[in-house]
Amino acid sequence: MGPSHQGQYIDIGAAHPVILSHTNALYLSGWRGINVEPRYDRYQLFLEARPEDTNLHCAVGAMHAKPEFLESGQSVLQDSDATIEKRLVEILTGNEVLAKASGPVDLLVVHADGFEEEVLRSMDLRLYKPKVVIVDAMRSLKLVTPGPWATDGYERWEYLLLSSGYRLTYSNGIDRFYVRDDFQNLPVQELDYAGSSHCPTFYIRKWILSETARLEQAHLEESNRLRLAHQREIELLEAGLFDKERTILEQGRALDAYRQAYYPLSLVLPALRTGVAWCKRAKDLLRPRLGNLRQYQPRDLSVPPHYFKSSRPISPPRILLITPSYQQGQFIEFTMRSVLDQGYPALSYFVQDGGSTDNTLEILRKYEQKLAGWISAPDRGQAHAINLGFARADGEIMGWLNSDDLLLPGSLAYVGDYFTRHPDVDVVYGNRLLIDENGQEIGRWILPGHDGRALQWADYVPQETLFWRRELWDRVGANVDESFQFAMDWDLLVRFQEVGAKFAHLPRFLGAFRVHSEQKTSASIDDLGFKEMTRIRNRLHGRTPGYTEIRAALARFLLHHILHDILYRLRNRLGLKQ
Repeated sequence: MGPSHQGQYIDIGAAHPVILSHTNALYLSGWRGINVEPRYDRYQLFLEARPEDTNLHCAVGAMHAKPEFLESGQSVLQDSDATIEKRLVEILTGNEVLAKASGPVDLLVVHADGFEEEVLRSMDLRLYKPKVVIVDAMRSLKLVTPGPWATDGYERWEYLLLSSGYRLTYSNGIDRFYVRDDFQNLPVQELDYAGSSHCPTFYIRKWILSETARLEQAHLEESNRLRLAHQREIELLEAGLFDKERTILEQGRALDAYRQAYYPLSLVLPALRTGVAWCKRAKDLLRPRLGNLRQYQPRDLSVPPHYFKSSRPISPPRILLITPSYQQGQFIEFTMRSVLDQGYPALSYFVQDGGSTDNTLEILRKYEQKLAGWISAPDRGQAHAINLGFARADGEIMGWLNSDDLLLPGSLAYVGDYFTRHPDVDVVYGNRLLIDENGQEIGRWILPGHDGRALQWADYVPQETLFWRRELWDRVGANVDESFQFAMDWDLLVRFQEVGAKFAHLPRFLGAFRVHSEQKTSASIDDLGFKEMTRIRNRLHGRTPGYTEIRAALARFLLHHILHDILYRLRNRLGLKQ
């Protein structure tokens, strides 16, 4: 392209700004471009070494996603085990990366550790037309078995380049170089690596061959050693066979003597085993079930028959229910059906979607005649979506139901009747069923009566069973705190408590909480959730209490929970109505 040409490059899977870099010499000569690196520590190196480049911390693939990315602490040519860390990394398509270029792309480099085909499929090379394309043609960057590296991985993706107007001009055994057909006058220049910090392909291949020979020799020596050791072991076994048979006979006689001497003890052992089994059952019985999201193997979801016959008040209060949603097309229809199928006559049900691109909108249109309304537009998160929904509809009683959870049959009629008969109560909640991604029951939370002191230390209230009066909502500012992404429901409960709200626990299962791999609770509680819970405790107690102090403060509440749970299971065993 000429020594004075200052072009633009895109390096996908850039790995390192200097070591084994195709673009470092170009950057030093005045070129600028885009470096794509999913590994966070290497992305930081690019921010420091290439401040004038566009550096993207992401991966490239055929579709949008945010999967877990496994990061190891090892270097490019290191073959020892290293610590593995998990990190969520966004995936952009190749076209999205190419579109970020400020002008024509002179050089495109693709090093994707075996995913070159998926990266190339995600970009339209006929549209963006990079002049030169370099693609990693190796299956792996780590020598894991003796023998030469395989170099035929390009057969799965090379046709994508050839059919897009490119020709192969050079292969060094590791990378394959392609030039656009209409860019014929590209001069081939030799790069002088002498005295530089780069490692040319020749030395990498030389190291591979020498390392392969060393490993093959070591493998041969180890095989010979094991063969000789095995032969010697057989000789020893054959020599000692007579002694072993004699020892077995002596042990048999000793065992007979032992049985005769300890026969009375054998009569007691069954009772001891039964006692141990009962101790294990007692331990399980006395263990708190709150916080345990998977208590037993999945089984069919069942609710008592009388739930379907809940009586409605003569003048039912209007209940406003909001469902915030984003990309929950797999579950949202079950959520909406659990609300609409209750047939509550005074229901305002509004769905606030954050701009889902799955089948959510198709489901919303299917049920829009039964909804108070729905909107699908980008928002700032779940708390913002809840606030938007509550601002667009009205009701005397309020609550929200996440788009993967369920309301149990008769819950709205039961809640409306309770508020009608207890005008002094401001907030109610009930017991929780736990279900998996297939709707199978995997646990139950049985709560004791409301304990305001325990609520100062932990959020034990099942959010999908929570309802409150509109006037209380107005007294606390008519909003969910949008600075919370995880613990916004606990923050709201604490604010209710601070203005003197009266709470009541309803001794009935009102909702089902779905446990699945994609839910926010499972993904956030280890990091963001604990930080937000600590933030609330600091506000309530003026300090950060330790785990021991929290457990001590909750001991009385947990004891009541265990007693209620035991009584529930006993009544359930006896077939009594609950």
